[in-house]
Amino acid sequence: MQTTKQEYRQFLQDHFKRLNLRAPLFYNSDFGLRFDLQVGETNTEKYFQNVIRRATAIFQNAFDDSDNVFLVLMDYKYKRRKIRFSNFIFKQIQNFHTGEINFLKEIGLYDPHDKFDIRNIGVIKLTSGRINHKTVLLAIANQDFPSRFPRLENNHIISSKEIYFININKKLILNMYDDRGLDVVATDIETLRPIYEKHKDWILDYDREQIEKLFV
Repeated sequence: MQTTKQEYRQFLQDHFKRLNLRAPLFYNSDFGLRFDLQVGETNTEKYFQNVIRRATAIFQNAFDDSDNVFLVLMDYKYKRRKIRFSNFIFKQIQNFHTGEINFLKEIGLYDPHDKFDIRNIGVIKLTSGRINHKTVLLAIANQDFPSRFPRLENNHIISSKEIYFININKKLILNMYDDRGLDVVATDIETLRPIYEKHKDWILDYDREQIEKLFV
């Protein structure tokens, strides 16, 4: 019987063989959507309300509560820093227990020639409905604004953490990289089509032409 770590690696190998799980996810995938989450003047309460409104709507369109998911937390390894059980993200999981986490390391993810480019990774397999996704998305939106909470870090430090939601059933990956935008990639166009049709007005204008060509 495979461990969660083995299942995770096998899933990516089987369905996203050419994809490195790293930002920017959209530019590393053949089939993807890139959404603009920004509305209005930055760093106002209304601005963040709109960011979360859009991010939550897209997430809920891409994930059903019963979908099986790999929740992936990635963090730059600096000296002895590691992912801890007390991490904010883990607190957003209903009925969480420490035995669910599988730890990995990735070397050279962003720079294959840099031996210090090391990422600590925590992977949990669970159903989507157990994740308090709105709070997680809000923490991601706040990460470049040290005075705002909740945050991916417990202090005012700007975070290097990355969060990936991998939908095992739909073979789809979602990554909100910060308050500006959100990427969704999949193994085929038809998986993305319902999300595109419902939220195409929010597609990032810079990539709109490229994305619209996929759905002609």
